[in-house]
Amino acid sequence: MTDLRKARRVPLTDVMRIAAGPILDAQKGNARLTATAEAQPELPVPLPDSVINWLAQASLLYGVPFEYLVPDARMLPKESIRFFYIDGNWLHRLVEGAVSIGLSSSADTVQMMGAIEQIVDQALLKTSEVRARMRGKPCAQTADVVGPITGFLLRSSAVAGWPGMEISAYPAIEDTSVKLPLLRLDRLSDNILIALFDGEPKRVDILQPPESLHFGIRPNNQGYYSFLRGLGYGAHEPGIQIDSVEAPVAMREDTAHPGVVNVSQTAANLKAAMIAQNALDPKETFTSAEFAVQMVRSAGLQSFNWGAPTPPDPDPDPDPDPDPGSKPQ
Repeated sequence: MTDLRKARRVPLTDVMRIAAGPILDAQKGNARLTATAEAQPELPVPLPDSVINWLAQASLLYGVPFEYLVPDARMLPKESIRFFYIDGNWLHRLVEGAVSIGLSSSADTVQMMGAIEQIVDQALLKTSEVRARMRGKPCAQTADVVGPITGFLLRSSAVAGWPGMEISAYPAIEDTSVKLPLLRLDRLSDNILIALFDGEPKRVDILQPPESLHFGIRPNNQGYYSFLRGLGYGAHEPGIQIDSVEAPVAMREDTAHPGVVNVSQTAANLKAAMIAQNALDPKETFTSAEFAVQMVRSAGLQSFNWGAPTPPDPDPDPDPDPDPGSKPQ
């Protein structure tokens, strides 16, 4: 991702200001406005907060047609995620085009050319308030610097399956004490999610809703099994998984449909495995509480880290075709 804070984003506006120089000279008695990014004149008429807030929403891609974001469906296939940053020049042109609808004369155009940078800056600084305002929450203090605005598009059945997913972005992979501000988190359709952040992330976490805490088991070639967790006895810390130890999970056979756990037999299997690891108290107590500690599963977490090595192909082609063009398409 490119750091847009250091990028000069106004080449087109500079050209327009230079072209409008003679008009500005005549209006201001030859006091030409220097065509630099540092020139920030006051707006002739301050824009209402409602207009600035609307431009801030537009800067977060609200109201932008989806086909402008993903012009070809192959760019976002099923079960995929695409990370991106929003180019500052593109945002500048977006805001400039939006305010141009209210111009009715060449004089309006000249005045707006001199103030467009201030309007863009005001809109970007207000992006930090958009999400809170739309959710009816108190707005955080307006940031002094915004950007670059980054984000991702996720197209997956998980978006529909877990509509309360939590998204967190961090500027460092290992340090999770500081989060990047979340500017936008919306479902664009049943299976497409968009997230926008203020800043460049090095790590993004996607977490299932915390209320999805549940019992769970894992399949293997023999059936199903469960890991074991320590209870604070022996050399096993409470709640910590016991390495390389598991117990079989029994299933009932007298049901109309498969997949029903035989709780009593599974509890016996777990107790036997815990005794073998010296992980129970001296009385070998194993009640519903100990059973729950072994069976509970927390919400799933998927992390994306920048700079992490690409995993190897799990199923490489043993005999790659030396001439792909020879195959029928």
